[in-house]
Amino acid sequence: MSQTSFQDISQAKQDAIPLPLGERLVRNGCVSPAQLEQALEAQSKEGHKETLIGKTLIELGYITHPALLNCLFHQLTRERVAYHLDRQAQTIIRFENVEKSLDGRKVLDNLNLEIPANKITAIIGISGGGKSVTLKHMVGLMKPDKGEVWVGDQPLGRLSTRKLNHVRRRFSMLFQEGALFDSLNVTDNVAFPLRETTRLHEEEILRRVELCLQEVNLVGMGNKYPDELSGGMRKRAALARALVTQPEIILLDEPTAGLDPIIENSIHYLICDTFMRTRYTTVFISHAVPAIFDWCHHVVVLHRGRVLASGPSLEIRNSSDPTIKQFISGDLDGPIQVI
Repeated sequence: MSQTSFQDISQAKQDAIPLPLGERLVRNGCVSPAQLEQALEAQSKEGHKETLIGKTLIELGYITHPALLNCLFHQLTRERVAYHLDRQAQTIIRFENVEKSLDGRKVLDNLNLEIPANKITAIIGISGGGKSVTLKHMVGLMKPDKGEVWVGDQPLGRLSTRKLNHVRRRFSMLFQEGALFDSLNVTDNVAFPLRETTRLHEEEILRRVELCLQEVNLVGMGNKYPDELSGGMRKRAALARALVTQPEIILLDEPTAGLDPIIENSIHYLICDTFMRTRYTTVFISHAVPAIFDWCHHVVVLHRGRVLASGPSLEIRNSSDPTIKQFISGDLDGPIQVI
């Protein structure tokens, strides 16, 4: 290996080290050390230590919101390169020879895949390829006909109901349409999982809800009902509900489906922002190809119920596999016949 390669990997390891968001902003030249220190001091004086550091920096005029998001995106880009050069990550979810048939059709066919911990993983592939079914197996909403799904060292198919529910508490899931309750306002929608699954006092629940609404830029919208929100706002409210339980793993089923390009882009930035602050393992299904390669570390390509390819986003994007190349380009001519 050349000296340059060693230097590249050394730099990659430095880029991949998780740091507090404020330190990341300083390292990337987005704000100065003095500005960060003043923001932290302002939070301490006002007793708002849980206020997002980015929000404080914006309020002090040290950075704009778009500039903050762009800074986080560039950091994600460096992490993607680091993961491509030095692909080291523990596996948190593993499928072993998983098969699943629905209505007599085999949807998952001897599926083997691994999801890296503390990374953003995108699952892509043509419609009907088994993506949503795969996501539901991860959290035990579906059980395989054959094979095993592991979360850490826990085989989901062998767990008692009590132990399975314990594993499920490590997850939050955002369904494709958001699945907000029409009869509840935004605050009550976001608070719902805490009220149903914890014994937290109502004051603590509402505090967490307000913090999550702040994270997804829905401050002041708590009294609105789902039918009063735009499509993008409903997605953000659903993401707030997924975040409020402080999960270890977030599953997102088509978080940008049905949104215009600008709102789609804003959701991608929001996912990036959330990941940079929390480092939750994030797995999401997307048809936003090729844009999606810029927003994740790892990509799994599902085709006919099997993994066609799995690896760093830079590697998959440059794949020479004709099926993957056709899917990325959207060409009608190729191995995938749709007409």
